[in-house]
Amino acid sequence: MLKLRPLYRNDLHAVIRMIDSHDEDDAEAAEADYEDSGFDDQFVLEVDEKVVGVTGFRRVPATENTAWLSWTYVNAEQCGKGYGKAIMTDLLDKLRSENTRKVFVKVSNYEDPEDGKIYERALKLYQSLGFELEVTNIDFYDKGEDQLILGKTIEPIDAEFSGEVAGEGVQDEKAVIRFNGLYEIAESEGAYTFSWLVKEKKGLFGKRSFSVEDLLLGLRSVKGEGGRKVFITFPSNLPLIHQPLQAAGFKYVGSLSNYYEPGVDEMHFSHDLSNI
Repeated sequence: MLKLRPLYRNDLHAVIRMIDSHDEDDAEAAEADYEDSGFDDQFVLEVDEKVVGVTGFRRVPATENTAWLSWTYVNAEQCGKGYGKAIMTDLLDKLRSENTRKVFVKVSNYEDPEDGKIYERALKLYQSLGFELEVTNIDFYDKGEDQLILGKTIEPIDAEFSGEVAGEGVQDEKAVIRFNGLYEIAESEGAYTFSWLVKEKKGLFGKRSFSVEDLLLGLRSVKGEGGRKVFITFPSNLPLIHQPLQAAGFKYVGSLSNYYEPGVDEMHFSHDLSNI
């Protein structure tokens, strides 16, 4: 019977080599992620004492039991043997046993000139396991390469937890939001985002949230650094964000439903800097 075991540091070389057999850029990004975020909740599939697959998840801070699927690959030489489905089935069982409420995964629609749609098999696997497409970020990784975000609601074991109702008790918040930086998104070419924080209190004469001028300043800075698009996300219970985003030229892309908690989605916006 195939079972996952924890990923240890001494597995790292084999795991990175396995990911590299699919995509060199992904291997580089995965290695950096493991070094930065560690090996908690990361797993490998071992067959005859040889690592043939890798998967895992990362908890999302400030959410109620939401997770992102992390690097999930099967050795290129072992594809087609059912290992991918075995890995995901076992991982979903782990998430369910820990009362994870929802899990998301990001997939590229990149089409290689020689190998075709190299992520198509992974996309179909996720869909066969109940993942549904929720957001498509156009030209996210590069011009012509979109980011597809799929989500799956997990039925928890905890009976009390499973009784939560989406939207029950959720109220809009008039938070004080301040941008505190901008950076290029990992694994992308020229796609940027703004980092932001919520301040507890506003001054007596201070503005409540960011302005159109704040956004335009950030957009011009990104374009000055050679950026082509800006992607940004906000919780759905922040009504004051919409007017300045729209006035600055941001377009609403879609939402990840019940991302932060039942009834609070993650709203996605984008801005094409060719218009600046």
